[in-house]
Amino acid sequence: MMTILGIGTVVVDHVVELPAFPAADTKVAVANDWRQVGGPVPVALSTAAFYGSMTSFLGRWGNDERGRFITETLKDRGVETFGCAAGDHWSTGFAHVWVDGVTGSRTIAYSRGQFPIPVADDIEQERLSGIGILHLDGWASEVAIKAAATVNAGSGKVVLDAGSGKPGMDQLLPLVDVLIASRLFRRSYFGAEDVDDARMLSLGPEQIILTDGANGATWLSADGRHHEPAVDIHPVDTNGAGDIFSGCILHAMTQEWSRESALRFACRVAGYACSRRGNHSLPSERG
Repeated sequence: MMTILGIGTVVVDHVVELPAFPAADTKVAVANDWRQVGGPVPVALSTAAFYGSMTSFLGRWGNDERGRFITETLKDRGVETFGCAAGDHWSTGFAHVWVDGVTGSRTIAYSRGQFPIPVADDIEQERLSGIGILHLDGWASEVAIKAAATVNAGSGKVVLDAGSGKPGMDQLLPLVDVLIASRLFRRSYFGAEDVDDARMLSLGPEQIILTDGANGATWLSADGRHHEPAVDIHPVDTNGAGDIFSGCILHAMTQEWSRESALRFACRVAGYACSRRGNHSLPSERG
């Protein structure tokens, strides 16, 4: 079975659902709250693993209570973490996530944690052998570029979930096979959300998926485009929806589904997740 290796940021989310966002210097009672592992790559991997893909993760965190929560959660969700590092004097990243109980929208304040960012020499070439799909979010650019070049030179595919522009992105993009480009990435990279197809394809990846939240997603390549509308749901919690979407695309790639089937699956699952609380709320069947 094709193996998916992910390299990226990981944090512990404390999600707080509010009946409405409070104004400055006021108080509001919390409606619900929960903890979960967050980060574009680990959430995508746990989603792909839920549907049967073989996944492993490379990340860093502290040897603290949050770090142990990450280790236990990813293990429970079928994501291997034997290549990760946890330091006694490091601190684990975290995020405070406020969810609007009316609209399901979220506002996030985060810390990536305190630890040395890995460099190219920190990942061994052997660790990358046999990888079918490499999934990145642009974190640790030296490692990401080295890993992408290695996998790209072999028979594997490189997928980049571009949530926003990051250092080293210009060197990484030409090594990417599938770019998942959010509205925030398009706005931060190009200065606008609406970017013509030719300009998007000039970034280098042959396949580009444009995500647009409630407007669905579009798969773009040199031979045309396919749009998939979002499912009609009442949003409860949109936190992690894009990461879940990416995980579905990864799983679809391991199964060699068509782009139409992959987009339909990803939009359906992400929509379902938005109608529930937590980034682990997934439908059991592909549908």
